[in-house]
Amino acid sequence: MAPDGVRIHRTTHLDLRAQWNVGPPRIRYEHALLDVAASSGSDLDAIAVLADACGSRRSTATRLLRALEDRPRQGRRRWLVEVLEDVAAGTCSVLEHGYLVRVERAHGLPRGRRQASHRHDEQQEYRDVSYDEQATFVELDGRLFHNSTRRRDRDLDRDLGAAAREARETLRLSWGQVFDRPCRTADAVGQVLRRRGWAGEMLRCPECG
Repeated sequence: MAPDGVRIHRTTHLDLRAQWNVGPPRIRYEHALLDVAASSGSDLDAIAVLADACGSRRSTATRLLRALEDRPRQGRRRWLVEVLEDVAAGTCSVLEHGYLVRVERAHGLPRGRRQASHRHDEQQEYRDVSYDEQATFVELDGRLFHNSTRRRDRDLDRDLGAAAREARETLRLSWGQVFDRPCRTADAVGQVLRRRGWAGEMLRCPECG
């Protein structure tokens, strides 16, 4: 029986996963992240654990993938590998990953360039998704980091400048459009891309009505 305030967690290969040269000894950060992600109640929660760790630079997708190599019986292993490979390719938030998987990939939209670098007013800026051939940006606006009037105004001004000077269109999406209405969102994005020259065919996903 565990003493008050202590919760017992059993794990295999403790000798490989623990840091013994610190006091008290502790599970290595990447292995602790994988434990939390595997036991998360939903895929969304698991993605948040991995994306937040990589986005804050406390770890990297490469280090987490390396740790996964030592865990052949890891729960959700194949799915975690796919998520981490997406994170390594530049998808660094839950909302961005949701757009990639539920909107873009599931419906056959062209593959956008992630964290695309552009210059605006002599400053280097990064766009969440850039469809270069169609001169279209997609910005994933979670509002967790866009909750001030001044910052929101800056983002909208940037969109206006791109449309005026570069003939680029910016589509700004948020949580409901990506997770609650991905099929409708994909259809709308597809229509914009077709209008701007995309000749591909949309796919129907299992959720399409």
